[in-house]
Parts: sequence; structure tokens; C-alpha cells
Amino acid sequence: MTHMVNQLLLHLIIILFPIFIQQFFYTRKRANDSLRYQILNGIMFGGAAVICMTFPVNIVADFQWDLRSIPVIVSILYSKGYYMPGMIASLIAEAYRYYIGGDAAILSMIGFVFMIGPAIPFVKAFARCVPIKRVALCLALALHSVLVTVALLYLYLRLNGYIIEQPDYSVVVFSAMGLVTIIGMGISSLLNEHIIESAAMRLELERSEKLKIVSQIAASVAHEVRNPLTVVKGFIQLLSDSVDLKQRNYLKIALSELDRAEYIITDYLNLAKPQVEQLEVIEVSDFLNHTFEMMNSYSLIQNVEMRVNCDRSDLYVLADKPRLTQVILNMIKNGVEAIPETGEVSVNAYARNDEVYIEVVDTGSGMSKEDLDNIGKAFFTTKDTGTGLGILVTVRIIEAMNGKIAFESELGKGTKVTIRLPASPTFE
Repeated sequence: MTHMVNQLLLHLIIILFPIFIQQFFYTRKRANDSLRYQILNGIMFGGAAVICMTFPVNIVADFQWDLRSIPVIVSILYSKGYYMPGMIASLIAEAYRYYIGGDAAILSMIGFVFMIGPAIPFVKAFARCVPIKRVALCLALALHSVLVTVALLYLYLRLNGYIIEQPDYSVVVFSAMGLVTIIGMGISSLLNEHIIESAAMRLELERSEKLKIVSQIAASVAHEVRNPLTVVKGFIQLLSDSVDLKQRNYLKIALSELDRAEYIITDYLNLAKPQVEQLEVIEVSDFLNHTFEMMNSYSLIQNVEMRVNCDRSDLYVLADKPRLTQVILNMIKNGVEAIPETGEVSVNAYARNDEVYIEVVDTGSGMSKEDLDNIGKAFFTTKDTGTGLGILVTVRIIEAMNGKIAFESELGKGTKVTIRLPASPTFE
């Protein structure tokens, strides 16, 4: 029994080791998306599976139990949507099991496919799930692997005519291995979630520091430029009364360009000072319907159908209404402009975990992963014209209202913007 406990503890250390190594790659944003990282990730978790098989727990006769399914399942799910790491880890584990041989080799290899198989359909969707669902899925797959192992053992005993001489001891071994499998998967999943959260916080801190510097520079430049522009605009307006029609048209163009310059300067000032002025309780359904009325004519002109869906009429948020209106209008306008010919922009609202979610979804051209990574960075825009400050201002406004904003996009399919705001006490 002592030997078995030592082996189980060794297995736990083995399956956790590659996760601790993996966290170093999350400090480098580009590194953890590279092909080299995917291959290395697969080799690390495949190596962990190999070491687990090297020190198995003997159950009965030639049948052995190990925790190789845990590192392989982790490499499949926590791969940021890539198939390469899980595929490499699986091939390494299967190849080594074939190399070990034994009477139960083929049965074990087939069973291993059934253990990890259910994880494969979740590769793409796993990263989009909330953390608690990811952990729950990992635990469910761990339980599934335990049940598959028990079924394999039963089949092995029936095929070879073995009789368990110490059934009580075997039940203890089965229970211990099953419990350690589930605990090991739970610890692995929680560690991965902690690494992901820490990496996200680090990136958010870096972004905030950069944005703070840009905001300070923007405010200084905007104030210095706005004053002379106002003077120039005033003199042009005075001159327009004393010139002929042709020159007046030239002055009109100059004034329109000055207005555009002032609009850009206003964006800079909003970026520098995104503070909310007055918080009030907003009924989300009425608010979105009013927004729909404001933007529907614009969307129809662009051959874009607009929809508003609110799952209930008693959703309330505490927010600055003019600022929130500015944000939603900006997101809808971006969605409409992203649709080349005809399409749809839908605005959805629902409640989840004391928060109200507002989603703006378009069926436009979408963005590449590289463009999506740059969203929210200073002066980045996918439009032919513009400064990219609109998204920055939007992010700052939502953060000032204690909310969060996230962007999802797929090239050729469209973009989804999700705004999360704390539900007001009226709703809670």
C-alpha cells in the first residue's frame, strides 16, 4: 500500500511539472502562438505521459494503471484552439505504450483512444468557455477516463479468465486511483486557469500603462492645437462674407476640414478624460430600443438589417447614460461599416452572475487574429480612414463604469463585441 501511495504521489508531480514549465511561455504573447511552442508543448505533455507509464500501478496480473490520460487531455484542451499539441502528446503516449508491450497492450491503446477522444470536439470552443465550465469539463473527462479504465479491466479479466483473489484490496486500489485521477485533473486545470488569468492581468497592466502615457500626451497636444484652430476657424468665417462665390467654396472646404480636426481632437480629449459624470439606473431594454430607433435608418441606408434582443424587461445597470449611448452607437456604427454589401447587426442583452451582458454582433468581414490582438491599441484601426481612437475611448468609458469589454472575430464571418456591466441593485 505504501508503494502504491508513493507511485500516486510521483504521478501527481509528473503531470504537474509540464504545467509549471508552460507558464514561462505565457509571459511572451507571441511565443505561445508559434508552431515551435505548440510542438514543444506537445512533447512536454507527451513526455509526462511516458514517465507516468514508466512507473505504473499494478492492478492485477499484467494489467497496469497510470495517469497518462491527464497530461494528454490537458494538452488537448489547454492548447488555445490548436490541435498540434494534443496530437503530438497522444502519438508519443500511444507509441510508448506499444513499445512497452504486454498482454494488455492493444487493449490499453484502444482504451486510451476512448479516454481522450471526447476531449477533441472541444478544442476550438474550450478557450471561449468561462473558467468554471472549463474546470468542470476537465473533471468530467477525468471521471470518464476512470470509467473507461474500469471497463477495460473488466474486459481484460473476462478475456483472460482471471479471478481477483483479494477483492477488498482491489476496490481500495480502484477507488484510490480514480480519486487521484480526478484530483490530479482538478489541480492541473486550476493551475492552468491561474496561469491564464495571471497572463491576462499582466497584459492588461502593460496595456494600461501604455494607454496612460498616450492619454497624457494626447491631452497636452489636443489643448495646444485646439486654441489656434479656433482662431483660424473664426477668421475664415469672417473672410467668407467678403469673397466671391468660388473662394467661398474653398473656405467652406477649409472649415469642414477644421471641423474634422476638432472632432479628432475631441477624441483625444475623451481618451485622456473618460470619467463618467453622473451614474443613473438604466433599464436596458428601453435603452437598447431607443438606440435601435436612433441607428435603424442609418443601417437601412447601408442595406444592413438591425435587430435588438433582450431576454427580459427587468435588466438594469448603473451607468452614465450619455457615455453608454456613445459606446453602443459607436459599436453599432462599426458593425454596420464592417458589412460590405448586405448583412445584419444584432444587439443582445442578458444577465449572468450579477452582471448584465450587452453584445453587438455583426455579419461583416471580420478580423484576422493579428488584427484582433491589436484591437484597443493606440492608433490601430482596420478602416481606411480614422485614428483608431474610437475603440480606445470606448474601452476607457466601460472601464470607468466598472465594466469590461471583449472582442471576438473570425475573418469572413463577423465580429462580436461583449460589454459586461455590473447589474444595478434594482435588478439584483
